[in-house]
Amino acid sequence: MQWLWKHKQYQEWLSTNASNLLLIEGKPGSGKSTLAKYFKCNLLERDSLAEQSIVASFFYSYREGELQTDHSNMLRSILYDILTQNETFFFHFQTYYRQALQPGTRLQWPYKSLKSILKSIGEHPTEERLYLIIDAMDESDDTDRRNIIQLLRQICLGKTSCKMKIFLTSRPVAGLSHRSTETKLIRLQDENEQDILNFARSFLGPELELPSDILHQATDYIVTHAQGVFIWVHLVKQVLLSYSECGATKKEIFDYLKSIPTELKDFYKRIVKELERREQRDIEDGKKMFRLVLFAYRPLSLEEFRHALAIPDDLHAEFLPCDRSFEAELILGISKRIIHCGGNFLEVKGVPGALLPSNALLELLG
Repeated sequence: MQWLWKHKQYQEWLSTNASNLLLIEGKPGSGKSTLAKYFKCNLLERDSLAEQSIVASFFYSYREGELQTDHSNMLRSILYDILTQNETFFFHFQTYYRQALQPGTRLQWPYKSLKSILKSIGEHPTEERLYLIIDAMDESDDTDRRNIIQLLRQICLGKTSCKMKIFLTSRPVAGLSHRSTETKLIRLQDENEQDILNFARSFLGPELELPSDILHQATDYIVTHAQGVFIWVHLVKQVLLSYSECGATKKEIFDYLKSIPTELKDFYKRIVKELERREQRDIEDGKKMFRLVLFAYRPLSLEEFRHALAIPDDLHAEFLPCDRSFEAELILGISKRIIHCGGNFLEVKGVPGALLPSNALLELLG
């Protein structure tokens, strides 16, 4: 992803002595969130001006519930980051704080006030530089998305000493047009070919151990048909590794690669059909897994997931979690069971600082 720092649109966005917006637009699974996190983690090292600047961020995510899709929560988070890094911005909050603070009640910030505060910060009279990193705008609540996008555009139109550099990622959504002078656009699928090439090489050679002649053909095929979608390549890796486990010739592996649907939706349909051909117990466990992941308020840890799967489906069943009969229902090797019953739709993600595998979180891929 190092290409970002030298990209023409990024350079123009960064160097312009005015507030402006950089839109990273990409298809589902093209690596937008990965790029946003990479940018945030490396900004201070790559941009000397960022060391004296304010960096505020928010990552929308419909996987993590209403709080992570809510625009009010985004505004509170961004404004909190700004104020904690520079207390001189407090006067933008002061009037609204007094209005919101009612005697004997918990402080509630009205949504309209939060938008007004952010807009006033964009009109800050003294010279300041702020980076706002907002990821996955397409996963936000769509009821007021247009107004939030318009607010960000209005901030960029301000001709003040305060420079707001907005780094925004999104799938193509209504209202997020780049046809304006304050917006720079990078279409991710046009830029991440090298990253996909490196990823394809990382498993085609070392893991599949393909000889050089077929390795080049397979790599070119994957890069050409990926269309900038990383999740497609990730799924290709999983099914190729599974296919090769029983032993196959290089021609068989390449033919199998060419049989894989190139559209993500068709690929998902194929995986579902393969799951439907499993034994009935595997199918029932798979359905239960998807229900737990899709309807859980937050991502579940492996240990929570293991216990949830052991709960009987019978609504009238009586049991105690401490009973030996319940413990007997706990699955040993839960990660293997997830892979077997969930196909390639479910993935286990590590948690920073976690010491035990059971602390890892289970999420739906893509």
